[in-house]
Amino acid sequence: MAKISENEDYLCQLLEQQLEITGEMEKAIEVLVAEQGIPKRIAESLACGLQIFPKRYELNAGTFGSAGQKKLLRSKVMVAGLGGLGGHVVEQLTRCGLGILVGVDADLFDETNLNRQLYSDLNTIGLRKTEITKRRVEEINDAVEFHSFVLRVEDLEDEAYDGVDLIFDCLDTIPSRLHLQEVGGRLSIPLIHGAIGGWYGQVAIVWPGSKLLSNIYGRRQEGIEKVLGNPPFTPAFIATLMVSEGIKLLLGKKERENTVLFADLLNNQWHCVSL
Repeated sequence: MAKISENEDYLCQLLEQQLEITGEMEKAIEVLVAEQGIPKRIAESLACGLQIFPKRYELNAGTFGSAGQKKLLRSKVMVAGLGGLGGHVVEQLTRCGLGILVGVDADLFDETNLNRQLYSDLNTIGLRKTEITKRRVEEINDAVEFHSFVLRVEDLEDEAYDGVDLIFDCLDTIPSRLHLQEVGGRLSIPLIHGAIGGWYGQVAIVWPGSKLLSNIYGRRQEGIEKVLGNPPFTPAFIATLMVSEGIKLLLGKKERENTVLFADLLNNQWHCVSL
């Protein structure tokens, strides 16, 4: 990235020249990628820096702005857990144009996933969640880089977090969440926490060192989802809130606070609690 930053003005000039030749930004980007050997996400970010959005991001423009879209294309996030929450989070981040996604999940899809997990269908049963997620990302946005670890988060080395700006906690066990909180605190990486159970869900930003998840869960080892289960709509809704919070954080639109949003979809009630 340092080399690209040093040559950014030069690369922008080349991109503008190709745009004059081809008359279309998408073609100009493809030529720049082929001739200069740079990642497509970087070429797209250069276009955004020139106030020219690739077509796939045109409807992001009014919300993120050119600087915001450029920032997202140069960001790197980890999604820990690629199931009910994680699949929806990956889907939305990919469509937002989040440059590098790191997926972590050791599981295979099975029949119990069919009611709610976005990438689970009759053809993916028995296949690795990381493999199917990578395929989906490539089908949606070929500029987004997807890397994966077929491991539990507890088994990740610190090197797995190199360059990660933000972690999405889409896990399904409390001990794993608390481990991720410890890693985020030690490596100074904020977490976007999400959890679901039945009609209910919660979302929070876990700032490094805040111990917010410890305050939420205390000594509990299991969440309410073990009793209430998870219908199809709750993970989709909570994942959307998680992505919204994460994008705001990456774009510098979120102030540090220790609050949890609790959502009750049965009664349409929302509570924001400071801890």
